[in-house]
Amino acid sequence: MRASERLPLYRDGRVYDAMNRAVTADVPFYVAEAKAAEGPVLELACGTGRLTIPIAQSGVEIVGLDLSPSMLEHARAKTQAAGLAIEWVEADCRNFELGRKFALIFLPFNSMQHLHDHSSLQRLFHCVREHLADGGRFVFDVFNPSIAILNGDPKERRLEREYEDPYVGGKVRVDVSIDYDDATQVNRVMWYFSRDGEPDFRVEELPMRCFFPQELDLLVQWGGFAIESKYGSFERKEFASGDMKQVIVSNAVRT
Repeated sequence: MRASERLPLYRDGRVYDAMNRAVTADVPFYVAEAKAAEGPVLELACGTGRLTIPIAQSGVEIVGLDLSPSMLEHARAKTQAAGLAIEWVEADCRNFELGRKFALIFLPFNSMQHLHDHSSLQRLFHCVREHLADGGRFVFDVFNPSIAILNGDPKERRLEREYEDPYVGGKVRVDVSIDYDDATQVNRVMWYFSRDGEPDFRVEELPMRCFFPQELDLLVQWGGFAIESKYGSFERKEFASGDMKQVIVSNAVRT
């Protein structure tokens, strides 16, 4: 089984889009970063093109890279429908060689939290450095871990979201529970999918590595990058205690 197929949210592009239809807060931020780069852009873990397509529509040349063939298949269909020309690449963000440089490389929507070990992070940073043009930026976002949430009862469920099933119609309810492993800093999130007459018709795990603020800053430096800006929101609020997000704008340290 492919790594992407073990993650429940990334098996089906249509379902993924239905679940994330309301996620729009990061779009203006990444479009602005792409336009400011004044050169070609590479999006890692691009999925179905939720961000890739708006960036292409803004007039920026962009390449989308993802590990999941089903997500890329849906991205290609959306690209064709929109009349756009986007290069889509099926590859692992820890191991790719595109033979060109980019003015901006970004890894959005908490995707770095799928990398749980130092080796994976090291390979990611290496690939990004190898593909960044001089003066280029590496931008990404992750959650700011909440101790209160991580200390929650793993048997408790809370409503995460609801969405319309793109295949059969009807509302699907998604509840989650969390079980945090403080030794590995991995938050094992269980997703429970239910609809009328079918409680828990699908139950799957989405393990997410947590990066605490000071640790993250050091990891970025360890990876060969200097932090240019760190925000607590996509509105470019300076990062501070209590913020839900860590949004990093960095550049490679050339030796």
